[in-house]
Amino acid sequence: MSSWVDITNVSKNTSIFNNKSFEQKSTLGKDDFLRILTTQLSHQDPSSPLQDKDFIAQMATFSSLEQMTNLNKAFEKFANQQMSQFSSSIGKEITWTMNGAAFTGVVDGVSVQNGNYFYMVGNEKVPVETVTVIKKISSEAK
Repeated sequence: MSSWVDITNVSKNTSIFNNKSFEQKSTLGKDDFLRILTTQLSHQDPSSPLQDKDFIAQMATFSSLEQMTNLNKAFEKFANQQMSQFSSSIGKEITWTMNGAAFTGVVDGVSVQNGNYFYMVGNEKVPVETVTVIKKISSEAK
């Protein structure tokens, strides 16, 4: 038997030409998990098949992975809706409290930093949690 390896069948996915980042390569998704499971089932020893409890545990893991993926997508969608909700305050007058004092100003924009949302009032970044009043600017004040 020869110790040579036939490299003509080596996939380009294992080569240096793979454009995925290290983080993308090192994380497994539900497609990878399903591929591993089907490969495992197709190569199992018929005289010693996969135990029912092992198979059930793997399917439960797959189901959990799929649910976490769906939950992550839902959180991303929720975060996008949050920005939309806060942006509806642009051009409105807000009142906020900081260190016991009340301030008032017109919202120029919205920003997000480290998952926290801020109203932009002039050069001031106002955390949305500190806002106590949001109202339309009356036509008399213009």
